[in-house]
Amino acid sequence: MDEKELSNLARDTAARLFGPPKKGEGVYAVWRDFDPELAKHISRFFVGRLYSRDVLSQKERELCAVGALTVQKFWDELHVHCHAALNVGASAQEVAEVIFQMATYGGVPCTVEGLKTLKKVLQERGQWQNQP
Repeated sequence: MDEKELSNLARDTAARLFGPPKKGEGVYAVWRDFDPELAKHISRFFVGRLYSRDVLSQKERELCAVGALTVQKFWDELHVHCHAALNVGASAQEVAEVIFQMATYGGVPCTVEGLKTLKKVLQERGQWQNQP
């Protein structure tokens, strides 16, 4: 795969996961603020090479990210990847279940914070429905 194909694949994969790019926002923008050339290479690796692989579905890959980010307590990144999981077909119930499962590995406080993050995402998307 040449550089142009890799760049296109990275752009397409990022759009599928994270939606249309918003100028000056997101993790790529933070990387680019510090080193534009390195940001391009990092992005091409993560979304062009790793996230575009088809060994796992995009949904499975994002549910893994949700679990890992929950136990690591990376709330901003969890916010991004909750959106991404929903964008690629995970249901709110599936994302919540992964976060609940993380109580086993990260403790109840990280599960509570993870669920707060998911609730915020669902509210932003107009999908929050308080379930009894």
